Amino acid sequence: MILYILVVLIPTLAITGWAAWRVKSTYAKWSKVDSGINMDAFDFARRLLDKQGLSHVRIEPTPGTLTDHYDPRGKILRVSTQVADASALSTAGVTTSAPRLSVAAAAVIAHEVGHALQDERKEPMMALRQAIVPAAQFGSGIAPWLIIAGVFLQVTGLAIVGLIGFGAAVLFTFATLPVEIGASGKALAFVNGLGMVGDKQTGARDVLKAAAWTYVAGALTALLTFLYYAWLIFGRRD
Repeated sequence: MILYILVVLIPTLAITGWAAWRVKSTYAKWSKVDSGINMDAFDFARRLLDKQGLSHVRIEPTPGTLTDHYDPRGKILRVSTQVADASALSTAGVTTSAPRLSVAAAAVIAHEVGHALQDERKEPMMALRQAIVPAAQFGSGIAPWLIIAGVFLQVTGLAIVGLIGFGAAVLFTFATLPVEIGASGKALAFVNGLGMVGDKQTGARDVLKAAAWTYVAGALTALLTFLYYAWLIFGRRD
């Protein structure tokens, strides 16, 4: 237990806590800056999708804070409540009736459009990530219980099956990194093409970088947990 706390729990809390703080603070900063794009979040998403030949991708609202995502199975881009609400910015303390998309909201939406384009082009890493989703779901849900049961009951074979399953979840987190980085690169190209340059470009890049760190944190956390499970199975055997 002490080893788990030192090797997994404390580093995990530190890494994920820092990544979450960075995303929240960066988004808060740039959500107050006008992108210069006079559209609401949904119209902006539709415009970007159509410009990329993705008119078949639907757009739907989704509740929550920064829960924006692209669903490759349903071909749906979902815009979170927080990002949608960022369509009305306050200028000099006065809220205007015309849609005024923030830099942060524009960056988030453009990032999800980047994922839609990756899916449309069938980019290899995007395809790999989608292919291992079922195994990753098993690995993150059931596999840890198999490992614990195998170690407790001293059934090594069962624990190893669980470790292999959890390895799929770890692979998924690392496969996610190039996909997210690629989508962010596309997002910057999208917003630059709409005139977001200078400080606005810097802001969009900062928002996308902060979001990327959450995936890095997730991958490192998964790897640390995998190594701990491997030690439980192999390192403690007499």
